[in-house]
Amino acid sequence: MEVKLPYLLAPMLLAASLSAYGQSTTNNLNYNFLYADLSAGSLGENLGVNSNVTSLAVGGNMLIDNQFLATLDYEARFIHPQNTTTEIYTLLPGAAFRYPIEDKWDLVAGAKAGYIWSTQTNDITDAKISSDNKFMWGGDLTLKYELNKFWELSVTGGLRRSDILDEDIFNMRGDYQVSTKLVFGGFYTHRNNGSTTTNEGGVSLRYLF
Repeated sequence: MEVKLPYLLAPMLLAASLSAYGQSTTNNLNYNFLYADLSAGSLGENLGVNSNVTSLAVGGNMLIDNQFLATLDYEARFIHPQNTTTEIYTLLPGAAFRYPIEDKWDLVAGAKAGYIWSTQTNDITDAKISSDNKFMWGGDLTLKYELNKFWELSVTGGLRRSDILDEDIFNMRGDYQVSTKLVFGGFYTHRNNGSTTTNEGGVSLRYLF
């Protein structure tokens, strides 16, 4: 599948357009946290047209030092158009590098490798149509901005590759820190696997440590 370069390069192009007067290695952007994301959306249509996709993702990030992060992402997705349900589960540990652009801007590049499990079932007969599991790898590029000490904004372009599913992903989100440990957020995600697309909106909870 051809990689959709606009999704992957948008954060980099935006970062390059900023005037860089100096670099800072510290800011209030959050990197040490556990998270849970819940989303729903449309298959093959704009957001809100149908409700054929639901997703739950959990995981976490941890700074190893000032620039390197360890990451872990587990996601369960359910695609349920008329008469069938496809279940997709991914487990992707990874690592990332944080590059401070300016005082309130960070660019984060990450790589992941793990496993994907997929099952499709006929909803009428409950018969299993297909089932498979394969190795999966991926990467993403994120531009993060500290709007103020409470609000954090980000935009991400990413890809996932396996023998089961090739997918390009675009995500934008806003997160609000309500206490020293809790952050609530909202996000939009667009996915394209070459034959179909999904558009999802969701809510997020992060626990800072």
